[in-house]
This record gives sequence, C-alpha cells and structure tokens, in this order.
Amino acid sequence: MAIFDRILGKKDTDAEKVKKPKAVEAENKKTKPVKKIKAEKPKKEIKTRKVLKKEENMAHRILVEPFVTEKSTSLGQFNKYVFKVDRKSEKSQIREAVQNYYGVRVTGVNIIKIHPKKRIHGRTIGFKKGYKKAIVTLAEGDTIGLNESV
Repeated sequence: MAIFDRILGKKDTDAEKVKKPKAVEAENKKTKPVKKIKAEKPKKEIKTRKVLKKEENMAHRILVEPFVTEKSTSLGQFNKYVFKVDRKSEKSQIREAVQNYYGVRVTGVNIIKIHPKKRIHGRTIGFKKGYKKAIVTLAEGDTIGLNESV
C-alpha cells in the first residue's frame, strides 16, 4: 500500500507509528539464525498384496460374462475361472479388469479364440458368432465365488 500512499500524497501520522522498545530490538539482533534439522524420511512400508475393488472401472467392457460349463466348474478346484471376453481385449487388460472388479490377485491369464462356425439352414449359409475365452488363474487363497452357487 506504500505505492498508493506516495501517489495519493498521504503522510504517515505519529499515532500510527508504534516504536518497539529498545530491549526487544536488542534481543532480535542477538539471536542467531536457527539451523534447520534434517528430518529423517520414514522408511517405506511394505505394501499388502491385497487388491482393493475399484468402484469406477471399465471391467464390464472387457469381461462379457462368466463361462459356466462342466469343464470350467471343474477348473475351479485349481483356482482357475473362465470368462467370455471382448474380442479385442489383451491379457493385460483382462488381468486388470478381473483384479479391479473382483478385488483378487491374478497370477496368470490364458486366452483361447473360438472361430465362427458355419451353419446351414436350408439354402442359406450363415455363421455362428466367434468369441474369445480367457482362463484366469488366481493366487492361492483368493476366490471369486462364481461356481459356489451350483
């Protein structure tokens, strides 16, 4: 505000000026600058291996549906689960989607492409839809709970 005071021509009044006692000024001169003590950085804690579920994720675009057959239910005893997945999805995307959606640790992902099969109905020739299947292996102790309801 000193610039505006100079421009507007205001002068300081004696009432506004408060002088410090000489004892306080002497103490300020005697004090030495304080050296900063370096704080030790805390050691990094070991993170737990539990993966938390994320509320907002794109798993519904990658994981189409769980694939429930006799063979897929028997794979449950080996901690493996089978999903139908999007045709364009990759192993890393499938791994992230399962971990985020179900809150489990994935140790391996195997992918199988099922080609479109030819179907003849009278004179017309058509094809069944092809799809991609993923067999997801979970870490020991983790379960999804797809096959327990049967």
